[in-house]
Amino acid sequence: MNEIQELKELGLTEYEAKAYTTLVKLGKSSSAEIAKESGVSYGKIYSVLSTLEQKHLVKVVPEKTKKFIATNPENLMKLIKEKETIFEDLKNKVKEMKKIYESTPKEAIIIVQGKRNFYKIVKKQPKPQKYMYTIRYETERQPIWKREHTAYLKKGIDDKALVRYTEETKKNIKDWWIKFMPHTRKLENEGIAMSMVDDKYMFIVFTKANTIVEITYKPFIKIMKKMFKETYKNAEEIK
Repeated sequence: MNEIQELKELGLTEYEAKAYTTLVKLGKSSSAEIAKESGVSYGKIYSVLSTLEQKHLVKVVPEKTKKFIATNPENLMKLIKEKETIFEDLKNKVKEMKKIYESTPKEAIIIVQGKRNFYKIVKKQPKPQKYMYTIRYETERQPIWKREHTAYLKKGIDDKALVRYTEETKKNIKDWWIKFMPHTRKLENEGIAMSMVDDKYMFIVFTKANTIVEITYKPFIKIMKKMFKETYKNAEEIK
């Protein structure tokens, strides 16, 4: 970000920023000189300098030919402090809004459709701290899956998967998937995908119906976790 953009962030217009920075470099100058060097048209330079004077960034030098001089750039600190005050107030308001948001009951179950919504839900899924259990209908080569599950394994997260193991999928599972998801077992599957994280979040995908159910109702998630663990325990290992 250049100095013009930075001054605009403080509330100056582009013309004001150009005129002020030019005047700082030139020193005492006439309006014509400032207009020429700054690129602000002569027709606008007087109103720009007048506004800068109101902001205490420019002073008029009473000479035979009217001249202008930039005030000490320290005066910009006043604008910075004003912005800091605004942002501090905003931070406090955001904290209050967060408290209100967190205390407001949320929808425990949300049903959406479509591939776009599926990716939105996957993106908002929280990162696991204790466990992540998944049922996979597809195990296509997605680099992000490899990165994430490799990281979970290193952190000691209980990361298990049940996958559809058929002639269509087994080569990819053996050659790729199982290398970073060693705790993977077989599951007969006709179109279901699922992911659950830390007793607090899960989603179920009905692939052939193009429908996703997002669930944050903890009692249900805990029951599903027990069912997953029992199914996983009895599932056939991949060799």
